[in-house]
Amino acid sequence: MAVVHERTSSGDNPEKPSPSSTPSTQPADREIPKVGEAPAASSSTEADPPPRPAPRNDDLAQRLRPCPTALVEKLQANDEVSAQVEKISFAVTECELYHPVGVLLTFISRTIFESFSADDKARLHLEPGRPIVFLPPHNGPLAHFPNGDPKSSPCLVGVYELAGGLSFATHRDGTYRNIPYHRVETIVELGSRGGEYVARVRASEGIHEFLQARPDRPACYAMSATPNAFELLYGSPVGLQISQAVFWTEIKTLCAYVYSLYDPPDGHILYDRTVTWQEPPGSPFGAPTWTVITEDLELSGAVIDFMGHPCGRQTAIFRAEAAGWQAPIIIKDYYFNGDKIYEEAELLHFNIHRGSYVPGVVRLLSFQNVANNGELIIFRHPTQRFVMMKRRLVFADVGIRLEHAKSVNDLLMAMYDVLEVHRTVAARRHVLHRDMSLANILMYPQRNLCEELPWMEDMSPLIDDVLGGAKRVGEAQESRGLMIDFDHSTLLYDEEQRPEVQHDMELELRCRIGTPIYIARAVNVAAVPGLLTSLHYQRMPLLAGKAKELYLKAYGNARYDQYNDLPDGPTFHGGISRTRDEDELERITDGLPFRHRWEHDAESVFWAMYSILLRVRPQNDEETPRSQSNAEYAWGILKNHYIPERDADGVVRYYDDRQSLLYLPRKGFASAFLPSMNDVALLLHSIAAQVNPSYALMDPLPPFEDHLHEAMQRLILQYLVDHEDKPIPLTPGVLRSVESGDVHARLKRGRDESLRRVQAWRPVFPRLSMESAPSRPREDEAE
Repeated sequence: MAVVHERTSSGDNPEKPSPSSTPSTQPADREIPKVGEAPAASSSTEADPPPRPAPRNDDLAQRLRPCPTALVEKLQANDEVSAQVEKISFAVTECELYHPVGVLLTFISRTIFESFSADDKARLHLEPGRPIVFLPPHNGPLAHFPNGDPKSSPCLVGVYELAGGLSFATHRDGTYRNIPYHRVETIVELGSRGGEYVARVRASEGIHEFLQARPDRPACYAMSATPNAFELLYGSPVGLQISQAVFWTEIKTLCAYVYSLYDPPDGHILYDRTVTWQEPPGSPFGAPTWTVITEDLELSGAVIDFMGHPCGRQTAIFRAEAAGWQAPIIIKDYYFNGDKIYEEAELLHFNIHRGSYVPGVVRLLSFQNVANNGELIIFRHPTQRFVMMKRRLVFADVGIRLEHAKSVNDLLMAMYDVLEVHRTVAARRHVLHRDMSLANILMYPQRNLCEELPWMEDMSPLIDDVLGGAKRVGEAQESRGLMIDFDHSTLLYDEEQRPEVQHDMELELRCRIGTPIYIARAVNVAAVPGLLTSLHYQRMPLLAGKAKELYLKAYGNARYDQYNDLPDGPTFHGGISRTRDEDELERITDGLPFRHRWEHDAESVFWAMYSILLRVRPQNDEETPRSQSNAEYAWGILKNHYIPERDADGVVRYYDDRQSLLYLPRKGFASAFLPSMNDVALLLHSIAAQVNPSYALMDPLPPFEDHLHEAMQRLILQYLVDHEDKPIPLTPGVLRSVESGDVHARLKRGRDESLRRVQAWRPVFPRLSMESAPSRPREDEAE
């Protein structure tokens, strides 16, 4: 059931509501408690507030830095504070809270700011005369959100007061609209009486989007409030912490909230001081660029390429142009769990690029754990179950996403090389990627000079070597594709044969990891598929004509022959099917343990190929009603796919709708593509026939773990040779419209998007009855 977020009418001025405007709902004889005291019980009925909230969580004091006692007592005795608390207690609607809550928090903030000494302000990076003030953005979204359009519109935002005659009031009526995210310090969401849940959801979503817009902010405080009470929230990489309800008369807690905005308690880091924003010269409040400081570089003018989910890894990708570098520099910030066995930086540095660079795999310029003035940025789960530490990677290579391909042949050549590089990394560096999604495969790579190591001399031929008839060597052997993002990768082999390490590797390979659209079907359910369609094996494709000649010249007869099946033999990819009987199949699959295999990554590459080739737009081609309808249907299946949860018995019961795409007949399969893409669709249909079976059901298994890579590459090579003079030019960056498919996918999920994102926070307080954050998140890849 969707949650409807209602807002009050903009016809009322939310800054100056009149408590007397709703006399019928405000009892004239209500007794207002003194500041510092809890409200007395009331005998009123209809106009009374909801039942008294439960006592606030005892852990709340540990999330806030207490305001000095003398300052709290001064504020408790202040007439202005008492007057605003009284107005809040008389309010009924959200609109009536804007002015008194804003005035109250601003008054407390100014008082606290004035209490700081000059040394305190220098320590806390505060500028003289610029306290935090609370302004209403008038239900308008905040400006410069990097991930599309923001869904939240905070009721109040805390911002540092402007200097130099600047003002956030950009409209002639003096209202505050389009306040930029990078100027915001905290958010406040308000609700009417009885609207505690809606206010809490809004505040949770507001923190979610705030942290996505602020790569310099690893954490932030927020408030959700109604006339009866308020709750405080703290979002960070370890989750969302929500206090119990607190009465407005508890000025001590209000002061601690505001005080913590300036000076948070130990372990509650609000800023990464190595990342700072800059507005365009002469354009206050314009879209910011970012300066990122690493151990070796200070990169200015960086722009945000990607911001991930703020709870967990909190990944931020920057792209920066720097003088003296041949290509843009990519910076990746993220938080990693100290319990995680393998980390991307170590795998790239010590395993994949050990001794020599592997073409087609992103290289590191540097990596470091991020610190503020020598103090590492670390967040600890309140129960001490795990910690999240911030890390920064700087990459030497960059590429562009596949939707910017100039032609179909360019795209297929990139996919061929990615498959070749993937099998090389698995076989010779013993690293399995496990997340071969569309976002992690780039094309048209550019290299920056990185002189530390030589290039791999005995790298197997890539597509340009094959088509060109001569193998390039060393640095000249450039790949058409670039593999990135080894966050979920794992080692396959321990050279020292340590039993405990081998045990951990096996556990890793049993985990469900991947991106929902592209994850292999077996990985999606952590089981060997037991459908009869899983037994529809195909023999290894054979090359013909010029394609075979080029292959044999590049790789030799030995590689070609070792993967081939005898025409009348019992093998498929070198393995033998166990059974064709459905009952026996069920018995066999029940006894087979799941393990992430190389072919599962190859299947993920197929889903990436299918999804991008379905969506690209060839030049000089027109959509037909049939192709539009079928494309929307196919895209709806992909978009709607998710990683299911286990039931109470630990079993995943789920039918993968993508299966229906794999065994469509040729004409039905091709009907979702544009007319000029018919031969490409038939290529994908042939690859789908190789991907469809479950090779883990064989006994013996295929002797070579890269057998599916080989089959897919042979089919791609045959197509490229046969269509050498028909590259199918594309319109880079333009995709086919599949809006109906997107709508279908959203509706079929059956739940409100904003609430789903809030629930994904997994609060660490038992406040919202949600799942607590796991010590080692696995099945959490967002779409």
